[in-house]
Amino acid sequence: INIMIMFKKICTIFCLLVSLSIQAQNVDVRVGQLVNESNWFGLEQTLKTTPADSISPFLRQLATAMTHHYFNRPDSACTVLADLLNNHQQELGDRTMSMVILLSTNLARIGHYNDAADLLQNLYDQLTAMGTDSTLTEPYKAQAQQYRALGTCGPFYRPLHQPGEYRIPMVLANKGGQHSIEMDGSINGKEGRFLFDTGAGRNLITPKLAKEYGLRSLDTDITVAGVGGLKEGGYAIADTLRIGGMTWLNVPFAVIDTHTGHEEADKFNEKYQLPPVIGLPVMFCMQEIQLDFAHRELIIPATPTPNPLGKSNLIGTDNELLQLKTVDATTGHPLYFLFDTGFYYTNMEPTWYNRHRQEVDAAGVPDSLRVAGIGGVAITRTYRLPQMKIQIGNGTATIDSIKVNTGIDLHTGQPKTTAFSNGAEDGVLGLNALEKFSKVILNLKDMYMEAIPFVEKQ
Repeated sequence: INIMIMFKKICTIFCLLVSLSIQAQNVDVRVGQLVNESNWFGLEQTLKTTPADSISPFLRQLATAMTHHYFNRPDSACTVLADLLNNHQQELGDRTMSMVILLSTNLARIGHYNDAADLLQNLYDQLTAMGTDSTLTEPYKAQAQQYRALGTCGPFYRPLHQPGEYRIPMVLANKGGQHSIEMDGSINGKEGRFLFDTGAGRNLITPKLAKEYGLRSLDTDITVAGVGGLKEGGYAIADTLRIGGMTWLNVPFAVIDTHTGHEEADKFNEKYQLPPVIGLPVMFCMQEIQLDFAHRELIIPATPTPNPLGKSNLIGTDNELLQLKTVDATTGHPLYFLFDTGFYYTNMEPTWYNRHRQEVDAAGVPDSLRVAGIGGVAITRTYRLPQMKIQIGNGTATIDSIKVNTGIDLHTGQPKTTAFSNGAEDGVLGLNALEKFSKVILNLKDMYMEAIPFVEKQ
């Protein structure tokens, strides 16, 4: 009898071990699938809800590195990526080069420009020695040179203001029937009005204004992705940047000529001259910006607001922009938007159109979409839908008359892509969606966006 009881116990333990082994394998498959699909929101949630010891050490480190990179945790991303490269190169295999590039990006994010430059220069040297085509290696060399130039000028964004809450008047400028968020401040002591643009991965300024504001030019070239393609430019440094009561020392700007070569677009630009653009780097310094539309002010709280959503709905993209995960309030399906306050009208992109082609072709009114920006102009075939309800955080916006971009050039009939978007987003969330709310909280510390409705519209 004792032998039978012991045998049953051994069988039970064996079955339990087999079950745990299968479960661990299933978790590894799930994590690997999420990494391969670039599903960073799903990967972040899986890591939060899955015991650490149920994921194989290598996959856990790889998943942690990717989530820390995309959810704006550059310090810890550097630590984990260095561990992967030092201790897991064999498992990384073909991923090794991409991990080197991610490490250099995160080193630059925390201001270690020379270390980032060394990594990319070493990568360039190795690829060149292997006889790799120069068209593939030159971007690494160019990026290393940019980092090296920035490394001679840092550290950047040194705050002169004291910690605390700051309130900055929000100016909703009306330019040709489209609103933009602007704010008063100064560069190098010269007063001016600046554009608040979440669609700018860098601070931007035109060559004319860079001269007027007295910026210091850097001896390096850069390439910026825009609506019509890539645009060459340079870097320049502002000794001081003041926005409201907040002031930073040593602030870099990309200096870009915004002429498109399109007569109508350039006439518009001349009439409504593009002011200096305050992009994501300054916003990351602020950590949280509350867009208070009810009181027309930007609020920078002394302490970032705890995340009311319980999870992140924002990531940084490979193009150094912001992608927002929302929900189609009608169907309940997730939607992924490029979040760009530099755009006024929210529109759906070809990725979404291709999934909903039949219903859009049937219900939509044929139209066209003209988008002008850095690099040129894109004019594409679109359809206009009566409305769409989008849930942002806990708030819902009803957007009337929304355009759906087919991605087909209006004149040539050929597919037309934009360089600033990698095609992964369902649409571009513009300012007209945000104006539906009393307040929108953009928290770049915990990477979330919450939208609070007007009281009378609840």
